[in-house]
Amino acid sequence: MEFVRIRQIKDIKLFKQSIYDGKVFILRNNIQIIDLNNYVLKKFKSFFKIDVDDFINNDRAKEINEVSLVSFQKNIKESKVLLKKFAVFLEHLKFNIDEILSDKITFRYSPKNNSKAKGLLKPAKAHRDTWASNIFHQINWWIPLQNVKENNSIYLIPKYFNKKVENTSKEWSFEKYKTSKNYPSTPFSNFKFKKSDTKSIDLEFGDVLIFSGNHIHGSLLSNTKRLNLETRTISNQDEYKFKIPKNIDSYTKVKKKNWFSNLKKEIY
Repeated sequence: MEFVRIRQIKDIKLFKQSIYDGKVFILRNNIQIIDLNNYVLKKFKSFFKIDVDDFINNDRAKEINEVSLVSFQKNIKESKVLLKKFAVFLEHLKFNIDEILSDKITFRYSPKNNSKAKGLLKPAKAHRDTWASNIFHQINWWIPLQNVKENNSIYLIPKYFNKKVENTSKEWSFEKYKTSKNYPSTPFSNFKFKKSDTKSIDLEFGDVLIFSGNHIHGSLLSNTKRLNLETRTISNQDEYKFKIPKNIDSYTKVKKKNWFSNLKKEIY
C-alpha cells in the first residue's frame, strides 16, 4: 500500500469510501491546518514560556513537567476556538458538519526514545481504534505540529487491515484508563509484526494523515521529541451509506458513541 498524497478532495463520497476500504491519505500543506497549528503553537509558547522549535531542537531547553503538560492537554481538549478551526477545515473539504460527530482534539507529547513518557497520552503500542470504540466508520486525523521524519511519526500496518490479530480488547476498560495511572489508553496487540509490514512516512508542518480507525497503528519514537494533534470523527449516516470495515477481532460489545459530540452544537 502506498500513501496517497493529495492537496484537495474532488469527490467526498469517493474519498470516504476509499478510507473505509483501507486507503491512507496525506493532505499536503493545508492552509486551514496551518492556521490551526499556529494557534496551538502560540498557546504552547504562552503556557510553557518557550518556543516550540527551541523545545524540540535545543537539548538544553527546560523539560516540561507532567502536571503542567496534563493541564495544557486538558486546555486543548476544551478549546472551542480550536474545535471551530477544525470545523472550518472539514467544511473546506466538503464534509457536512451538520452530521459530523467529533472526538476531543488531543495534544500528544512523545519524548525522545528511552525517555520517560508523560501526560494524558503516552506513546501507543500497535492497536486499532475500533478495538476500543467498536465504531467502524471512524476516520482518524493525525496532525504533526512540526516536520517529522518517517522514524518519528506513526506507523501503520496495512497488511492487517482485514486480518484478525490477537489483542487486549476483551479485558481493557475505559473506566480503568480514566482512573488508573499508567493504564493503556487503548487496547493493544503484542503480536510481533514484521518490520517490513510496517509503513511510515515523512510529514511536514501543515500536512494531515487521514486513515480509517480500523488500521493497526502505533507510535514511533526517535532521538527527536514530537508534538502532534489527533482526533477522530464519525458521520451519522456513513455506516448505512458506505461499505465500512467489518469487526474481525474486537471483543468490545458497546459502541462508544458517547465519546463523540455533534461538532456543530459544540462550536455554536
